Amino acid sequence: MGWLRRSAPVEKRQGGDFYSAVLATIEAQAATKDAAGGATAAVEAAAGLLARSLGDAKVNGPSWAQDAVTGLVLAQIGRDLVRSGETLHRIDTTAGRVRLRAVAQWHWHEGRGSNPETWKVRTTEYGPAGSETRLLPYSAVVWLTWGTSAQTPWVGRGPLSWASLTAKTAAEAERMLGDEAAGPLAQLLPVPHDGEGTDDDGDAASDPNAKLRADIAAARGKARLVESQWHDDTNAANAVGWNPKRLGPDPPAAMTETARDAFSRTLSACGVPPPLFLDSDGTSQREALRRWHMSTVLPVARWIEHELTDKLDTPIALSFDSYPLDIAGRAASFRQLVTGGMDVTQALAVTGLLSDEP
Repeated sequence: MGWLRRSAPVEKRQGGDFYSAVLATIEAQAATKDAAGGATAAVEAAAGLLARSLGDAKVNGPSWAQDAVTGLVLAQIGRDLVRSGETLHRIDTTAGRVRLRAVAQWHWHEGRGSNPETWKVRTTEYGPAGSETRLLPYSAVVWLTWGTSAQTPWVGRGPLSWASLTAKTAAEAERMLGDEAAGPLAQLLPVPHDGEGTDDDGDAASDPNAKLRADIAAARGKARLVESQWHDDTNAANAVGWNPKRLGPDPPAAMTETARDAFSRTLSACGVPPPLFLDSDGTSQREALRRWHMSTVLPVARWIEHELTDKLDTPIALSFDSYPLDIAGRAASFRQLVTGGMDVTQALAVTGLLSDEP
């Protein structure tokens, strides 16, 4: 339990000072985060999916490490990686227990060149009654990124940054749909006009349709019998003008299609196969789930394992539901192997369907 034996010295401040505010502004600008793109349903779908999947992982390691790496910590890591491109937790050893505390803002500085072991980070954590700022060495934090560039290896970049044009398209498409949905909503009933209208004072008493308006206003969902106000030329063309007209959202098909396409592109940029969230058959859903788990969840889990093992100084592994996501494909392969003459036990082992558990 090495971490309880080597607690790092820290510089602790009560937040709210000007220096912390300036650092927060610099950090926010340097991190190249796209707030507008992050407000779309596609980004939340991807972030929530990765957060829930990592949060459900089983932590294999010493009991004290299992207490530190909780499901909530793993879920926060998953959400931060998609939304912000990086996540940082401070390793807290207060009262003889190891805990990972989520850091709201941080800024890397000092250090020698590109060797992160020499870096230091100023972290800020917030609470209901203030904030705390610390100066910590690289070894005292768990830091993960979705990706970085060689020019700024200390800044994590997420899918919204790498695919900023897609994020912008998705945000604009949803904004336009939101504006369309926020428009006026009403049922318009045309009424005849005989040229008299109201008097100079706006008095409705001289309005020939005053009784009709009053009856409609008092209906409140009930049927009302009103006298016809039609003129003598009550032909079919004139009657069409009496049909109720609806006023409300009616987005163009092109706008809806653009939003749908941007939704799929954003999911793909975040490592999520679009069929997971789009109308598709069961076979497509299962294949999308397998691809997502194999190409996104497991690689990210390996990143987390490596960082936790290095920083907590003890082997940490994450495991997921042992049910094979590609069970249908394995079963089909098993059937073909057995039909081709392979021994059943050997076929089970080759396809991974043979369990060592009793």
